[in-house]
Amino acid sequence: MCWPTAFRDDSIRYMTGSYATAITVIALMLAAWTLVLVAMNRPPAVSLLAGGGVLEAMLVGFLVGGIVQMVGSDHNFARVEFVGYLLGCLAIPPIAAMWAWEEKSRSGTLVIAFAFLLTPVMVLRVQQVWTGPLV
Repeated sequence: MCWPTAFRDDSIRYMTGSYATAITVIALMLAAWTLVLVAMNRPPAVSLLAGGGVLEAMLVGFLVGGIVQMVGSDHNFARVEFVGYLLGCLAIPPIAAMWAWEEKSRSGTLVIAFAFLLTPVMVLRVQQVWTGPLV
Protein backbone atom coordinates (compact mmCIF):
# COMPACT_ATOMS: atom_id res chain seq x y z
CA MET A 1 0.00 0.00 0.00
CA CYS A 2 1.37 3.42 -0.91
CA TRP A 3 0.91 6.32 1.52
CA PRO A 4 0.91 9.85 0.12
CA THR A 5 3.70 11.89 1.67
CA ALA A 6 1.41 14.92 1.94
CA PHE A 7 -0.35 13.22 4.87
CA ARG A 8 2.85 12.39 6.75
CA ASP A 9 4.79 15.16 8.42
CA ASP A 10 7.54 12.81 9.59
CA SER A 11 9.03 12.45 6.11
CA ILE A 12 12.71 12.03 5.41
CA ARG A 13 13.27 15.70 4.70
CA TYR A 14 12.70 16.48 8.38
CA MET A 15 15.56 14.20 9.42
CA THR A 16 18.44 16.58 8.65
CA GLY A 17 17.55 16.63 4.91
CA SER A 18 20.22 18.75 3.24
CA TYR A 19 22.82 17.85 5.85
CA ALA A 20 22.32 14.14 5.13
CA THR A 21 22.64 14.91 1.41
CA ALA A 22 25.92 16.74 2.04
CA ILE A 23 27.26 13.75 3.99
CA THR A 24 26.25 11.45 1.14
CA VAL A 25 27.89 13.61 -1.53
CA ILE A 26 31.14 13.98 0.43
CA ALA A 27 31.27 10.24 1.20
CA LEU A 28 30.76 9.39 -2.48
CA MET A 29 33.44 11.89 -3.55
CA LEU A 30 35.86 10.37 -1.04
CA ALA A 31 34.94 6.90 -2.29
CA ALA A 32 35.71 7.92 -5.88
CA TRP A 33 39.06 9.40 -4.78
CA THR A 34 39.86 6.22 -2.87
CA LEU A 35 38.94 3.98 -5.81
CA VAL A 36 41.34 6.00 -7.98
CA LEU A 37 44.05 5.29 -5.40
CA VAL A 38 43.14 1.60 -5.52
CA ALA A 39 43.41 1.60 -9.31
CA MET A 40 46.81 3.29 -9.06
CA ASN A 41 47.87 0.73 -6.41
CA ARG A 42 48.69 3.42 -3.85
CA PRO A 43 48.28 3.23 -0.09
CA PRO A 44 45.95 5.67 1.64
CA ALA A 45 47.61 9.06 2.06
CA VAL A 46 47.30 11.40 5.02
CA SER A 47 45.21 13.75 2.86
CA LEU A 48 42.65 10.98 2.32
CA LEU A 49 42.51 10.34 6.05
CA ALA A 50 42.02 14.09 6.58
CA GLY A 51 39.06 13.95 4.20
CA GLY A 52 37.77 11.05 6.24
CA GLY A 53 38.17 13.21 9.34
CA VAL A 54 35.97 15.87 7.79
CA LEU A 55 33.37 13.20 7.02
CA GLU A 56 33.63 11.92 10.59
CA ALA A 57 33.08 15.43 11.98
CA MET A 58 29.97 15.71 9.81
CA LEU A 59 28.78 12.34 11.10
CA VAL A 60 29.19 13.56 14.69
CA GLY A 61 26.90 16.47 13.80
CA PHE A 62 24.49 13.98 12.20
CA LEU A 63 24.46 11.94 15.42
CA VAL A 64 23.84 14.98 17.61
CA GLY A 65 21.18 16.38 15.25
CA GLY A 66 19.47 13.02 15.00
CA ILE A 67 19.30 12.55 18.75
CA VAL A 68 18.04 16.10 19.28
CA GLN A 69 15.32 15.54 16.67
CA MET A 70 14.45 12.18 18.20
CA VAL A 71 14.07 13.65 21.68
CA GLY A 72 11.84 16.43 20.34
CA SER A 73 9.67 14.09 18.28
CA ASP A 74 6.58 12.21 19.33
CA HIS A 75 5.96 10.09 16.25
CA ASN A 76 6.23 6.31 16.34
CA PHE A 77 9.50 4.78 15.11
CA ALA A 78 12.18 2.38 16.37
CA ARG A 79 14.24 4.69 18.57
CA VAL A 80 16.84 2.12 19.67
CA GLU A 81 17.38 1.02 16.08
CA PHE A 82 17.62 4.68 15.05
CA VAL A 83 20.37 5.43 17.59
CA GLY A 84 22.11 2.18 16.66
CA TYR A 85 22.30 3.19 13.02
CA LEU A 86 23.52 6.67 13.97
CA LEU A 87 26.30 5.12 16.07
CA GLY A 88 27.08 2.68 13.24
CA CYS A 89 27.47 5.61 10.85
CA LEU A 90 29.93 7.14 13.26
CA ALA A 91 31.92 3.93 13.86
CA ILE A 92 32.51 2.71 10.29
CA PRO A 93 35.02 5.31 8.96
CA PRO A 94 37.46 5.19 11.93
CA ILE A 95 37.44 1.39 12.01
CA ALA A 96 38.19 1.31 8.28
CA ALA A 97 40.93 3.92 8.70
CA MET A 98 42.61 1.94 11.48
CA TRP A 99 42.41 -1.23 9.40
CA ALA A 100 43.84 0.50 6.32
CA TRP A 101 46.59 2.21 8.30
CA GLU A 102 47.83 -1.20 9.45
CA GLU A 103 47.35 -2.79 6.00
CA LYS A 104 49.50 -0.61 3.72
CA SER A 105 48.50 -2.38 0.53
CA ARG A 106 45.80 -2.09 -2.08
CA SER A 107 43.49 -4.06 0.22
CA GLY A 108 43.73 -1.44 2.96
CA THR A 109 42.82 1.30 0.53
CA LEU A 110 39.91 -0.79 -0.72
CA VAL A 111 38.64 -1.14 2.84
CA ILE A 112 38.47 2.66 3.11
CA ALA A 113 36.66 2.86 -0.24
CA PHE A 114 34.14 0.31 1.00
CA ALA A 115 33.59 2.31 4.21
CA PHE A 116 33.01 5.50 2.21
CA LEU A 117 30.53 3.64 -0.02
CA LEU A 118 28.79 2.17 3.01
CA THR A 119 28.30 5.55 4.70
CA PRO A 120 25.53 6.81 2.32
CA VAL A 121 23.72 3.49 2.73
CA MET A 122 23.80 3.88 6.50
CA VAL A 123 22.59 7.49 6.26
CA LEU A 124 19.70 6.36 4.04
CA ARG A 125 18.87 3.63 6.55
CA VAL A 126 18.83 6.20 9.37
CA GLN A 127 16.35 8.22 7.36
CA GLN A 128 14.20 5.15 6.66
CA VAL A 129 14.05 4.25 10.35
CA TRP A 130 13.19 7.88 11.14
CA THR A 131 10.08 7.73 8.94
CA GLY A 132 8.77 4.85 11.06
CA PRO A 133 6.31 2.16 10.08
CA LEU A 134 4.15 2.73 7.04
CA VAL A 135 1.14 0.94 8.51
